[in-house]
Amino acid sequence: MNTCKILINRGLTGLLMFSLLVPAFGSLADDSDNLQNQLSDVQSQMNQQLQKKNNADTAIGNIFEKLRIIQTNLDTARNEYKNISDQLLQTENKISETQVNLDKTQENLKKRQKILGNRIRDIYMHGQLDYLDVVIGAKDFNDFANRVELLERIVNSDMELIHSIAADRDTINQQKTELETERQEQVKLQADAAKKKEEIEKHKAEQQAVLDKTQNDKAAAEQAYNELEASSQHISDMLKARANAAAAANTDSDTSAPAPSGSGIFIWPVNGPITSPFGYRIHPVLGRRIFHSGIDIGVDYGTPVHAAAAGVVVEADWMGGYGNAVLIDHGNGLSTIYGHNTSLTVSAGQTVSQGQIIAYSGATGMATGPHVHFEVRLNGTPVNPMNYL
Repeated sequence: MNTCKILINRGLTGLLMFSLLVPAFGSLADDSDNLQNQLSDVQSQMNQQLQKKNNADTAIGNIFEKLRIIQTNLDTARNEYKNISDQLLQTENKISETQVNLDKTQENLKKRQKILGNRIRDIYMHGQLDYLDVVIGAKDFNDFANRVELLERIVNSDMELIHSIAADRDTINQQKTELETERQEQVKLQADAAKKKEEIEKHKAEQQAVLDKTQNDKAAAEQAYNELEASSQHISDMLKARANAAAAANTDSDTSAPAPSGSGIFIWPVNGPITSPFGYRIHPVLGRRIFHSGIDIGVDYGTPVHAAAAGVVVEADWMGGYGNAVLIDHGNGLSTIYGHNTSLTVSAGQTVSQGQIIAYSGATGMATGPHVHFEVRLNGTPVNPMNYL
């Protein structure tokens, strides 16, 4: 950003000096061309710096930061795809509605044209009605009035029929134009949707490439594990700082609900099998024992994740290898973490009740498939969740 500002200042300074040095008798057209060229040069240099920044972002060494950027792009593409799909559905519904109205109008036109055809055929076969003969042939005044009213009805009926046919034709032309416009919009939206699907697949492939590297490359696996440990330590530090602040104020960190104690106090956040237990295990790539600070519960994408107990949300955001995660303080030094979610429904500082939906499961962060990583911590230190469920 500082480089861009320097380039802009240099460009503006250059422009000012140039304007002072141009002779008064110089061509106005030449001045304009030179100014435009210098502005283009400045813009070109700014674009180069921006490209360098974008390249630096894609070359970030932090594995979890790479995953976060990819996930952000993936979420954006998915939301845009959903918006396009919604617009496409509305357009398709509108096309169906317009088509129904067009069919009705065309059917109505056919009926009116048939009536008009019969009327014309009657006139052709029996001759045009001589209105003067009808009026003169009246026997008395009442008969005369009735005949005049009848003639007016016939004339009005004929004119109304002709006008309605013309109106139907205009309506049909308008509906056909609307239908063509809607179909063109449909084609455009379908193309946009296809592009977004390609973009989604591209981001998913990028995400998978990072995950594959951490699973198969020892150096990448070591880096990922170190970053995960750093994320875990950051959570511990947050919880300890929160506990110290509460102790200093001589208040409990959760005053919204009774502080839980003992075992069997938490409900399961989701229903599913445990795919990875708590504790130490041999890492398949590193070949050494590493610590798994929670349990993994296997569930499909989009499964509602529930708060294991009442408490206060300490953090609800991207947490490194935990992906989109929620950290809840339940008081008395107990807290829970719910990781790898697709989306979160709570925010930091919010009070939640036991069983409340706080997120929807997924595979964000360091996860190769959908599941919920569930942790229980006592005074910031991970403990076996099975002792509390």
